[in-house]
Amino acid sequence: MYKLKGRRRRPWVARITTGWTEDGKQQRQVIGYFETKSEAMDALSLHHVNPVSPKAGITLGELYQEWSEGKYKYISRATRNNYKAAWKYIEKLEKAKFKELRTSHWQKIIDQNEETLSHSSLKKIKGLIVLLYKHALQNDIVNKNYGEFVALPKEAKKEKEIFTDLDIKTMFDHAEAVPWVDTILIMIYSGMRISEMLQLTKFNVDLDKQLITGGIKTEAGRNRVVPIHPKIYPYIKKWYNRNGETLICREDGKGMSAKYYREKKYYPALEQLGIRKLTPHACRHTFASMLAEAKVDTLHIQRLIGHADYAFTANTYTHLEVEKLRKAISNI
Repeated sequence: MYKLKGRRRRPWVARITTGWTEDGKQQRQVIGYFETKSEAMDALSLHHVNPVSPKAGITLGELYQEWSEGKYKYISRATRNNYKAAWKYIEKLEKAKFKELRTSHWQKIIDQNEETLSHSSLKKIKGLIVLLYKHALQNDIVNKNYGEFVALPKEAKKEKEIFTDLDIKTMFDHAEAVPWVDTILIMIYSGMRISEMLQLTKFNVDLDKQLITGGIKTEAGRNRVVPIHPKIYPYIKKWYNRNGETLICREDGKGMSAKYYREKKYYPALEQLGIRKLTPHACRHTFASMLAEAKVDTLHIQRLIGHADYAFTANTYTHLEVEKLRKAISNI
């Protein structure tokens, strides 16, 4: 603590040592400038209880850049894309000092987009804000997570759409004649998400044991074991023998993105069959619905679709459990 020369409104400086250079010089950080000596002393005392970060003046944009550089290395592409999409709605505040932002700033963004964005998208925006605050808390930039106080509108409950028995019969009747219909049936009878199916390789498929090992998104979903239903076994075997980079591949053997499959293969196939254009996720809902209708045990349904509260990896499935799942899936 020291006093600056000359006539100044706040001449007293509170300063700390943050470290030392390789040649032994002090590295310093100014806590603040004050009108009186006692105010400077109080600031130093408070710093020992609640330290001021060297990054105290960091902007939202700088914080997001720092956070994303560390975070994005350890998450899936799909999760990265979700965060990047959420960022587009809050980057208008990127030049603001993060410590000066409050719940009202974030709430305004949510309220402005309430009519145009889904509840899921709004939830992802709030989720990103909360994660940025957690990073800021870890670095002593703020001392409160204002993102947690953001209120989301109530989610309107809607019934999940599924393919009907007639839809499924139509698919089976035309699976050989209409390209890519068999892949829709694979999702319906395995419960796999579109991205899960497209990431499968031959190494995920055991034709002898008639098992698929794969999955993403949640701990319960990763590397779950799904017995191949007899109705889709011929389609799995056909794709397996194509020897593509992925199990489900383009004509040249290359893999494809979920967007490409959805727009160029999935929806055109449904249109050709005259079936209403339900989303690929409807295949997963249909699978769960068929299992429930067949009175399959809830625990087995959870394991098959990867919604359990615990994770089962391929190594922890016993032969008995696999046979139970095989029996459960054969009921549909």
